[in-house]
This record gives sequence, C-alpha cells and structure tokens, in this order.
Amino acid sequence: MFPKITRLQNRFFICYLLAVFIPITFLSSMIYNYHSRQRIRDYVNERKNTLLIEQNFLENQLSSSRNYFNQLKSNYELELLLRGFYCSEREIVYAYKSQIYSLLSGITLYDPNLKDIIIYVDNDDVARILHYFEPMADCGISQDQLPSLIDGLWQADEEEGSFSFSFYIGFSNPPMTVFPGIARIQYNTGIFDSYAESDPNTSIYFYLNGSQVYSRNDTEEASACLKRYEKQLLTSTVPDQPQVIPNAADGFLVSSISLDGDVFDVIKVTPQKGSLFSYIPFLLSLLISILVLMCASIILFLLIFRPLNNVIRLSEHMNRQNNHTLTPYEGKVSKDETGDLILAFNRMVERINDLSSSLLRNEIQLKNAQLEALQAQLNPHFFYGTLESIRMIAEASHQKLISEITYAFGNLMRYCLSREYLVPVSREIEMTRQYISIQEKRLAGRFDISWEVCELDEKWRCPKFILYSLVENAFSHNVSKCRQFIHIYISLKLDGEDLTITVSNTGPGIAPDRLQMLRRLMEHPEERGDMTSESNGRSIFNISDRLKLFYGEDYRLTMESEENKFTTCSVRIHKRFINF
Repeated sequence: MFPKITRLQNRFFICYLLAVFIPITFLSSMIYNYHSRQRIRDYVNERKNTLLIEQNFLENQLSSSRNYFNQLKSNYELELLLRGFYCSEREIVYAYKSQIYSLLSGITLYDPNLKDIIIYVDNDDVARILHYFEPMADCGISQDQLPSLIDGLWQADEEEGSFSFSFYIGFSNPPMTVFPGIARIQYNTGIFDSYAESDPNTSIYFYLNGSQVYSRNDTEEASACLKRYEKQLLTSTVPDQPQVIPNAADGFLVSSISLDGDVFDVIKVTPQKGSLFSYIPFLLSLLISILVLMCASIILFLLIFRPLNNVIRLSEHMNRQNNHTLTPYEGKVSKDETGDLILAFNRMVERINDLSSSLLRNEIQLKNAQLEALQAQLNPHFFYGTLESIRMIAEASHQKLISEITYAFGNLMRYCLSREYLVPVSREIEMTRQYISIQEKRLAGRFDISWEVCELDEKWRCPKFILYSLVENAFSHNVSKCRQFIHIYISLKLDGEDLTITVSNTGPGIAPDRLQMLRRLMEHPEERGDMTSESNGRSIFNISDRLKLFYGEDYRLTMESEENKFTTCSVRIHKRFINF
C-alpha cells in the first residue's frame, strides 16, 4: 500500500508546483519563443535585404525609359520638328537624317529589352514620311489621361498574344497639357524574364496599377496562395518597402516589392524547404528547463522536504503516544533545527517520564515547571519577530542576505530551545548582538547602538532573554514604528554583588497613563487578562515575573520614560544565584 500523504506534504507539492515547476516551464517556453521569433526576424530581414537589391535592379531597368526620353527631349532638331519649324518634306527629311534617326536607332539597338520607340505628332506629313513617327490620332491616350503624360504614364500592351508594356510621356513643359508630340517607349518582357530566370522554382507575378499583367512559373498551389495575400501585399502601408510573409500557407514564402512609385508591383511565391522551426532553440530551452528543474528540485528536497518529512514523522510518533509513559523518537536525527527539535522532544520525553515516576516534587521542580510555562509563552514571540525580520529583508533585498540572516536565526532558535534557564551573561550578550545584526540589515541607517559592558567572568549568569527582550522592545516600539533616528544605549554595570542591566533609547517614549498602567500590571498579574491588543506588554511582564521567581521581590524590572524623548528599562540580578 502507498504511504498516506499528509497535509504538509500536499502543501509542499502545491508550493513546488507554484514556485518551481510552473515558473521553470514558463521560463523555458519564453526562451523558446524568444529564439523562434528571433530566428524568424533574422530570416525576414535577410529576405528583405535581398529584395531591396532586386528592387534596385528593376528600378534601374525601368528608369531607362526616362533617360531615353531626356535624350530625345534634349535633341534640338527633334524639338524644332515637333513644334512645326520644318514645313517642307525636304526640310523634314533633312532634319530626320541629320540627327533624329541616328538617335532613335541608337537607342533601340543599345537596349535589348526595348521593343520599339514611337513618337506621335500632329503633323501628318511627318507621320507619313518618317519612320518611328505616327499620327497623334493613333496614340490611344484618352483625354482623361493627358495630365498624366507630364510625368509619364505606363500601360500594358497585348498584341497577337504577345505581352509588352509602354511608357508614354509628352513633349511639353508643365503644367501644359497640350503636347506637340508624345513619346511611346515600348518594352518587351525581357526585363521581367531575366529577373524570373534567376530563381526558376519561384512563381513571379507582375502587376501594373494594381492589375496583374504578366506571370512566370505559375502553378496552382502558388496561385491559390497568391489569392490569399494579394490584397494585403498590394495595399502596403509602407511604400517602396519590401514585404515578407514567412510560412504564409502550405509551405510558401510570399514577398513583394514596389517599383516606380507603386506603379509596378512584383509578388514572388517561393516554396519553402521545410519550415522555420529549429530544433536548436527547442533543445536549448528544454535542456535549460530540465537542468534548472533538477537543481531546484534537489535543493528544495534537501532544504525543505527532508526537514519537513522529519517533522511529519515526529508528528506521527507524537500522535501515537497514548500511554502515560512516553517513548523517545528513534528515527534519524538530522543536523539542523529539526534535529534539534527531535533531540529536544527526546529530552522532554525522558524528563516527563522521570517526573511521572517520581512521587516527590520539591520546590525547585515546581519553579522549573513554572519557568517552562513562561518560556513556552515567550518562545513564539521571539520566533515570530525573527521570522518577520527575515521575511521583510528577503522582500527588500531579493534574498541576497538570506544566508547571513538564516545563520543568525539558527543561533537564536537553538538558544531559545535550549533547556537552560540561567545562561552566562556573555552568551546573552552574544545572542543580543546576533539579533541586532539582523535589525541592522533590516533597518540600516535608522538607529545606532552604544555598548558599555563591565568585565564579567563566566560565573555570572542571568535568566535567558533578559537583555534580549529589553533590546527587542526598543526596536519593536521605537525603531520600527517611527521615522526618526533612534539612539540606543546598553549598559551592564556591577554594583557590589549585583549586576545592573540598562537599555535606554530615544524615540516616541511611553505616554504617562500607559506607563502607569504597565507598572500597576507588573504588580498585579491577575488584572492582565483584559489586555488583548498586540502592545499588551507581555514581554515586560515576562521579564518582571521571571526576575521575581529567580531572585525574589526585591529584584524586578524598572521603567522610566518621558514622552517623545527617551525610555529606560533596567533590571538587577544577584551573584549568589550562580549555581541555580
């Protein structure tokens, strides 16, 4: 049968899931997503750079039309011919032969992508006599398109199943819309064919003014993918910038470039070999998550689960104690606070068994029982204060001080759980300094400490937590609850056979009515039951009661305070109790 899972173990596993497993899984997914997005960005940027080079190449090819027109426009004889300065056939032929023919034929022979050059003129004699010249009526440009001829107009041509495209531009100076001549520079598909031949596996579609006019390497799959993204690519919000859609559909990469001010659009649909998924970031994130999860699990198991399991076994052992005679815990004792707890339990079992078998209890046993009750009442107060300090420091410093505070807390816990009632004064001072070191890390810059300690040998002993409680009250009621700088003065002075311990501090002080009430309650313990607030003076009363129990009525806690100025607490102990 499987062992029963306790509530503490359930809480541990829930905390493990919330604090370790889920955050690490989330971290690994973030790492993978980051690497995947970075890979896609790099791929898209690389593709865009390639498209920019292709875009510049095609732009240079198309810009040749304006260069040819500028050559024609700058020809003086052609300008005179278009403006009607030559009237006779002889003058027209002479001007044509002298400069115009060589210019037109040179342009058509120089550019293999150029199909023809035609100049439309109003002079019917020029159109009838000369090659490269046609009458204006055959131009095919509507009245609405005339204003566009100032900067140039592209049109697609399809003659006898052969596709070509032409650039129309008028010989005039803006803003005139009456042209003595219109140049038509007609191109074949050589520009686009040479562009498509560089990537034979890619389907390429050419658009003019938003309408598809030509395609190369068209396939059904590529055409279906094009229809899905055609509108998005043709309505680009960033003009003259390439667009890339990776993993568009069915394993295709879709990209587009715009030419000549968005007059031409070229869309490429390229089959992708595989996908952009990479096993490297996936394996990297998986490896990191596994390593971090293993390390965190091992650390959590060693630091929390094993001590927690010891506490659970001790709790189960304690619940099985139904007889008057208790049995010690025989499980493994770890070298930490849980081990100390087990040892303390075993010592408690032995002591209880000894007390149960003894019929005679003397006065010292009665005092020890009373001190045990007082100590049991006091311990949670100190543990809570120390744990609260650790929590606040951990939140403020992101755990970088945890090791130091844990060390100091361990010392305080061992000191608190020890079975001694009278401890060396030097040890009490040492534990108080441990507590102050924690407060210095928590409240740095808000207080200072002055010590005045006389020379004491190891025979001087005091009740445990006497000095500690006085200092702890100074921090709880002054340093932690006000913003002003607090000066704390700690003094240990010999007065004959007595030792006076004094803790004084600046700060808010104690109101007169509050001070009077505390003094009365120290003398009348039966009236303390009505105090239920968190500032109920339990620590003060505990010190006073223990002093009376150890040393008698003449030894007690004294308090002096002036509101908003100072507070002083003093106790006296006697040397004759060194062997108590």
